[in-house]
Amino acid sequence: MATGSSVIAPERTLVTSRVFDAPPERVYKAWTDPKQLARWFPPEGFTAPVCQLDVRVGGTMRIDMKGPEGEPFKDRLFPGKGVYREVVPNRRLAFTFTPEMEGQAMPTLLMTVEFEDQAGKTKLTIQQTLDTVAEYEEMVKTGMAEGIAESLGKLAGVLSGRSTDRGVFVSGRQLTITRVYPAPRDLVWTAYTDPKHIVKWMFAADWEAPFAETDVRPGGAFRIGMRPADHSEEGFTFEGSYREVVKPERIVQDVGDGRVMTATFEEVLGGGTRLTLSLEMARDELNERTGWTQILDNLAKHVATLTGARR
Repeated sequence: MATGSSVIAPERTLVTSRVFDAPPERVYKAWTDPKQLARWFPPEGFTAPVCQLDVRVGGTMRIDMKGPEGEPFKDRLFPGKGVYREVVPNRRLAFTFTPEMEGQAMPTLLMTVEFEDQAGKTKLTIQQTLDTVAEYEEMVKTGMAEGIAESLGKLAGVLSGRSTDRGVFVSGRQLTITRVYPAPRDLVWTAYTDPKHIVKWMFAADWEAPFAETDVRPGGAFRIGMRPADHSEEGFTFEGSYREVVKPERIVQDVGDGRVMTATFEEVLGGGTRLTLSLEMARDELNERTGWTQILDNLAKHVATLTGARR
């Protein structure tokens, strides 16, 4: 979070910070290239059929967002317009943005975006400021914080090139990876818990899972074999027990080495499922991030085969 002294008006400003695995030049490009911005700026389930940017002081922007089919948005279009106030390439953007809903202009946001280089990564700090405290409180009630969080999750996917990627977070020894799969929650739950599915995805690059056994209930055990795909060594068994099972929302597993792994499954607009996986790292951060990223990439590919079979 930004410090209080750097916030324009703390009582009517939402501040959001996020670190991305990309240099400021790439992150700035994703904010200023209309093709890239259209892919991530709308929240989950929304698209941007119109995205026009004139990135210069005094230049205008237009971003029309289209809601998903069904309730509550019924495929409706939500236009939005703004004007750039500050443009400092790779360092800072400031612009106004006024969305419309059912022909009525909503409160105007002033969005200030700062790009800070952190050893090849980018710390992004966004301030969303309203004209009055009343307008700020109303926008918070309508989901302003959730909306920007979902948008930045999609930005992580644009930067990584993985459409399901919604970012990786590390706090101390805790690793958290979020993905959104374009599939119903019950299907993702099944793919995550059923042994015949687990063997299709629960392994990193150049590895395989020759067997999987699960007893998905509190106190039930799980065992998943893991070995190099070329069988150059024996491999190991990833095993433990289920501490908590709330189908189809949450699983907490006690791993045999004493770590705890938590997975949550949330429905998102448009019919997708947000999977958030959190666990303590047993090895160095690079190896853990790489391994689990590859595993969840495999899950994405497997889920895609299942959704194709359902059509």
